[in-house]
Amino acid sequence: MNQSLSSLVVTPATKIEEVLHSFVNSPSDLLLIDESSVIADPHMELLTDYPRTASAALVAVEKNGDTLVRQNRIASATSDSHKVTIGNRKFLGVLRLSKNQSTEIITALENAIPHNLKGNAIDLTLVALTRATIKVDAAEAWAAPFARTTDSVLRAETKAAITQLNMGRVRLKMANRANDGFFSVFFLRKFSKLLTWLAVRVKATPNQVTIISFAIGLYSAYSFSQGTFWWIFLGAVLLQLSIIVDCVDGELARYTRKFSKLGAWLDAVTDRVKEYMVFLGLAIGADKNGRDLWIPAIAMMLIQTFRHLSDYNFARVVRIRAEDKFTAPVEYTADFDGIIPTEREPKGRLRYWLGKIIQFPIGERWLAISASAVIGGAAFTFTIMPILAFISAVVVYRGRVKRTLANLTKESIKSSFIVDQADLFGIKRSIFKRFDWIEPSLFRAIEGGFLLWIFASVDQINIASYMIIFAIVFNHYDNLYRALQGEKKPKWLSALGLFVGGRILLLGVAALQGWDLDYLAWYFSSLFLLVSSVQWVLSHRANKIVK
Repeated sequence: MNQSLSSLVVTPATKIEEVLHSFVNSPSDLLLIDESSVIADPHMELLTDYPRTASAALVAVEKNGDTLVRQNRIASATSDSHKVTIGNRKFLGVLRLSKNQSTEIITALENAIPHNLKGNAIDLTLVALTRATIKVDAAEAWAAPFARTTDSVLRAETKAAITQLNMGRVRLKMANRANDGFFSVFFLRKFSKLLTWLAVRVKATPNQVTIISFAIGLYSAYSFSQGTFWWIFLGAVLLQLSIIVDCVDGELARYTRKFSKLGAWLDAVTDRVKEYMVFLGLAIGADKNGRDLWIPAIAMMLIQTFRHLSDYNFARVVRIRAEDKFTAPVEYTADFDGIIPTEREPKGRLRYWLGKIIQFPIGERWLAISASAVIGGAAFTFTIMPILAFISAVVVYRGRVKRTLANLTKESIKSSFIVDQADLFGIKRSIFKRFDWIEPSLFRAIEGGFLLWIFASVDQINIASYMIIFAIVFNHYDNLYRALQGEKKPKWLSALGLFVGGRILLLGVAALQGWDLDYLAWYFSSLFLLVSSVQWVLSHRANKIVK
């Protein structure tokens, strides 16, 4: 356990007053542990060793459970005096109270104390927090036995089962992402677990692993660029190795608890660079064999950019809208917890995995790139990939449009998340209101499509035009990833990038006047890929030093 945490064992005799007194007098976050709970160390570490900025509760998946989790946050909880309208988790009796929320927590507990309601103090505390709309993260326990029961025999059996486990293996299993794509879960992560174990043994850091994966991905792109069958075959193998290693950095971060904004940004942007460099490599290889595939390569990059941005933005907008519903406090003594059930029946296992596959996530996508390149070369890849992307988009966007239309809120989100990605001079609010999540993708498609049309109309489709559009696409990804972390690109960087309007004007004039695009390719590549990345890294190192 993290020694900086204070702890309080909660018994049936414990009162909320004691919880409040312990929290107020604790120099650090306070960990509440029900004496009837039996928890394995890896589960306890989810609360003690993970970096936490808010309170958190240990829960496990259970249909019709005593706790409701929405957007990885406790929405409602149960006690002897309270019920949930609908439950999807079981509270395991371990709760971490964050000092970052001291004022709110103290107020909520002070308001609960006079009512002297029946129930275990830890349950009453969790109810008081959730009904006061205080954020309590849900820490999911799995991969090892647990129990919260007054049955001493069951507790003893659970303890005995835990002692038989290899805790290193449990931690390694918990480091896996169980909700990943089908190919990742059932193939890639079978191999990545072995490499994660090795990375732990050699004490590698997640960022070091990300760089290794990046280097492998770039060599894969180089291999594709050679254009011969065996080089393409090597590129395909290396691309699969790159994504296996890419799985390791996240697993290693979860295993070692080494999380950082820099690491998340680095992992995300290197994935995009690898994928689009592979498209570039395939186009170069085809060019060596007398096939001009620059337009399909650029088009595929723009298609994937549209999908990526809309995927991220839809998920975040849904989350923001869901969190907005947490803003209305519920009376502590009320019978109704204020929750309106919106949960759908869980999909069957087959339907669940088919849904995952149809979304065409990175594992399936890179498998399709590798397989199609080996089978039919670059031309086949740039034929089959748009078809698969189109099929996926029809299914995915149909569901998203229906979900958006079903949303009673017809206005755009109050957050500046979408606007921060605009890269349009003077734009301060979203245009599409309830469909705000699609806005960045549409702007990127218009910009990229217009530039592709301009370059094609004057027959300037080559490496330079590809790199110009790639650098611009990277700029938009950079804006997205910064926005996801609550940040925004410095104004001077955006100004040097000329915003969307300035770039289109400059590049349009350059193409129509027959200027050498190599210089502009170097400018935008240096600005967006190098200068912007260095600025991000240095700013986060500076923030880390300040902290």
